[in-house]
Amino acid sequence: MKFDIAAKIVEQSQKAWVVHAGKAQRHYDIFRDNELVFLEVPYIQLNNSRLRTGAGIRRAIRQSIDLRRYNETTGISEPTRQFEDYASGSFSEKSLQALVGSINRIYSQAKVGDIVIVPGREAVDGITQPVVRFGEIAAPFSDEDIFESGEGSIAKVPFRRVRWLNTVPRKQLTVRLERRIGKPPAVRQITIDRDAEELLGLVYESYIFHGNSNSVIFADRYDGSDFVVLNRSSEIIAFLVSAHAKLSLGRDHNFRVSDLEEFTERHFSDASISNIEVDFASPGYWRIIGASVSLGAFVALGVAVLTSGMSVADMQGGIEVMNSVSPDGTAADLQESMNILLQSIDSIQLEKVAEQAARARDTIGLQSPTRVVP
Repeated sequence: MKFDIAAKIVEQSQKAWVVHAGKAQRHYDIFRDNELVFLEVPYIQLNNSRLRTGAGIRRAIRQSIDLRRYNETTGISEPTRQFEDYASGSFSEKSLQALVGSINRIYSQAKVGDIVIVPGREAVDGITQPVVRFGEIAAPFSDEDIFESGEGSIAKVPFRRVRWLNTVPRKQLTVRLERRIGKPPAVRQITIDRDAEELLGLVYESYIFHGNSNSVIFADRYDGSDFVVLNRSSEIIAFLVSAHAKLSLGRDHNFRVSDLEEFTERHFSDASISNIEVDFASPGYWRIIGASVSLGAFVALGVAVLTSGMSVADMQGGIEVMNSVSPDGTAADLQESMNILLQSIDSIQLEKVAEQAARARDTIGLQSPTRVVP
C-alpha cells in the first residue's frame, strides 16, 4: 500500500501576502468562490514588461483612470490608446502612491506557492463572523487572467489564481498574528520566520520548516464520552514519537518491540519533540511539533498506516511513501524508517495497536494528513 504524507516543505524564499478584498471586504465572496484575488483597479492593463518598473505601473494606473472615466461617462472622447502618452512621474495622492506598491506586490512579487491571507466574513455555525482565509498562489501572473464584472470598481481587473487551503474564525488568531495581518494597505507582506509558526500551522496540516516538523492528528468526532479511546490514541501517538527517537538516535535498527508501553517509557524522553499541543474544543486534535525534519510527518504516517485496515502481514511486508505536496528525499527516508519499525514490532503487539487505532478511527475519527494513495 502507498501513502502520501502531503507535507509542505516551506522554503526560505516563500513569502506570505495579506490581500484585503476591497473596501469593507466587499469582494470576499468573489475571492472565495472563484479562487482568485485582485485589486480594485478597473480597466488597468498590465503585463510583465509594465510591471518591471514603477514608471510602467504608474502609466498603467493613469491609463486605467482615463478608461474608467470614459466607460462610465456619457459623451466624452475616448482616451489615447498609446501607453507611452501617459505620464510616468510620481503621484501626489497618497492613495495612488500606495496603490503602486500593492500592484507590484500582488502581480509581480507574489510567486507560485506563496501564501495568501484574506480577511473576510462568513457564516460559521449559522452565525456570520470575521474569518481569515488562507491559500497559495496557484499560477504565474498572466495578462490574460481578467475578471469581468459589471461593477465599476472591478470592471476588467487582472487577478491572481489561488488555491484555498483553510479558513478559521479571526478570534482564534493570537494578538501577535492579528497585528501582522492588520488593516490596509491593500497588499502587505508578512515575513515567514520562526515567529510565524502560528501562521504556517493555520495554512498547512503538515509542514517542515527550518529543520522542524509540524503535523496535526485529528479526532474530530470526540464528544467527551470516549475518554478511554482518547487516552489509547494518545498512547499510540506517544509510541510513534518514541519509535522516531529510537530510529533517529540509534544506528542499530535490529531491535524488537515486544511491549509497546515499556518501549514508550524507555525512549520517549529521547524524542526531539518541541511540543504536543492538545485541543479538544472543536474539532479535536493533537499538533505534533518536532525539533527534527521528520518527526511530525513520521507520526502522521504511523497513524495513517495503523488506521488503514491493512493486515499485520501486509504492514510487515512493507509500505511505500510519497509526498505529493513537496517532492523531496523526506518521503524515502520515512518509508525506510516506517518499514524498519513495522518489521520490528512483535506481530501480536502490532495487531493489538492496529486494532486500537481502528477503534479510535471509527469512534472518535482518528486520522492524519497522510492519505492512502488509490
